[in-house]
Amino acid sequence: MTAREYAIRRGLPKQTKTICPECKRLIVGDIFEKDGAVLMEKTCPDHGTFTDIYWSDAELYLRAEDSAYDGVGLINPCDETCEDCNVSVEIGGEEFDLMTNTALANVDLTNRCNMRCPICFANANAAGYVYEPDFDTVVSMLEMLRRERPVKCTAVQFSGGEPTIYPRFVDVLRTATEMGFAQVQVATNGLAFANDFQLLKDATDAGLNTIYLSFDGMTDDIYLQARNRKMFDVKIRLLENLRKLEKAPSVVLVPTLLRGVNDHQVGDIIRFAFDNADVVRGVNFQPVAFTGRIDHDERIRSRYTLTDMIKDVEEQTDFATRDDWYPVPVVSPISKFVSAITGDDKVTFTTHPHCGMATYLFQDENGKVTPIPRFIDVTRFVHGLYELSMKARKSRFKGWYKFKAVNLMRRCIIKDQVPESIDVKAFVNILEGVMSDKSKASLANFSWKMMFVGGMHFQDDYNYDVERVKRCAIHYTTPDMRIIPFCAFNGGPNYREDVEKKFSIPLDEWKEMHGDEHC
Repeated sequence: MTAREYAIRRGLPKQTKTICPECKRLIVGDIFEKDGAVLMEKTCPDHGTFTDIYWSDAELYLRAEDSAYDGVGLINPCDETCEDCNVSVEIGGEEFDLMTNTALANVDLTNRCNMRCPICFANANAAGYVYEPDFDTVVSMLEMLRRERPVKCTAVQFSGGEPTIYPRFVDVLRTATEMGFAQVQVATNGLAFANDFQLLKDATDAGLNTIYLSFDGMTDDIYLQARNRKMFDVKIRLLENLRKLEKAPSVVLVPTLLRGVNDHQVGDIIRFAFDNADVVRGVNFQPVAFTGRIDHDERIRSRYTLTDMIKDVEEQTDFATRDDWYPVPVVSPISKFVSAITGDDKVTFTTHPHCGMATYLFQDENGKVTPIPRFIDVTRFVHGLYELSMKARKSRFKGWYKFKAVNLMRRCIIKDQVPESIDVKAFVNILEGVMSDKSKASLANFSWKMMFVGGMHFQDDYNYDVERVKRCAIHYTTPDMRIIPFCAFNGGPNYREDVEKKFSIPLDEWKEMHGDEHC
């Protein structure tokens, strides 16, 4: 079986496959509009009916589908000599092919941590065991990712637990860099890098590109609720340490949003990012996913969706309105075009259009912020580029279509809306580079004065949509050499627990060997 393209189901109402939050069996879910919101309703024959908010804004939900582009799947990378087969995931006893390449791979180095956060996926003390694959196993996991087809994985994130406490953390970073991963990042609470400058320097020298920094707010009352300790000073110390480096990794702030806890600070967090734009390159909000059982009324009161985030950005800042946001797959035509021109398949972000929303914000020398969609007709550009990519794929005259793409760019720039500090000609040249085989350097230049602001809403058992899981682009790799979508690993069938138990040792045994530190 070879990789192939798929089509997404559009419009409302519609049905999808989902799971019962109680027994995890596979059942049918109805997705429909009610009072301007999009709801999911599903009925289990044994546990009754469950209703939840899928998106709080039906208009944006439908608009997001206009930017949906599906991918070509993922070929089994477990053995270079094995027969081709599409990578799949089992949900409720049924196998589903993955439809998107690995845009970002998560490699959990440990489930130990130097904190005790109540909203965390991984916690050795709570689990009763320690999961920590040895260095050679981690190397094998990375090698598998680099064998993926039709597109090699080019971005890896080391996570946990707290990955910085892994005994050979720096060696892992260096190995990933030497293997050719273009993006090497770590998801961290920041404690180790804030308290140990040498560790930060060693990690940077080993190839660390990006620090995915947990950042839940601007005041310590929020950290006390979400993380059980004051943490804001830790974030500040980490940024100060980064400024001491000659060439520092970029920082993406990652706030986990809880309604009534920190959603009132969405605007302040973005302003903080701009105030620290010398080291901070983006903010990626993550509305909280519910774990365990929660009753209907409390769930509806607490549910916070991507469109709630967009509304809060509009109300708490003058940076962006609801019209300035696009789903992740909107950028897919760029990758598809580059693949068609170069003849080399590129990583393509063909995630489900309802997994995430994002925008880029440009700040000029006077502090005025302008979203990119204000001066680029994004919809016209990506739809036009997609059509060109389809034609270029079948043509021998690739250069002609590159010329047509550059002209398309020029036509899609709204010149009277371009900020004064942007040179339109230089801007076109940068965009042209983004669509070439030298796209990484050009994209770095393109992003230099831009602030990425986005949101990724991971699923839980109440809003679980198999169509999203199939199109997930954030995958975990495991010690038994499997590829598992993020939302399947942490929810639904919950592969995390099975994997960790299979490759772990009892907590008491660990403590006998290593003591109580960082469990």
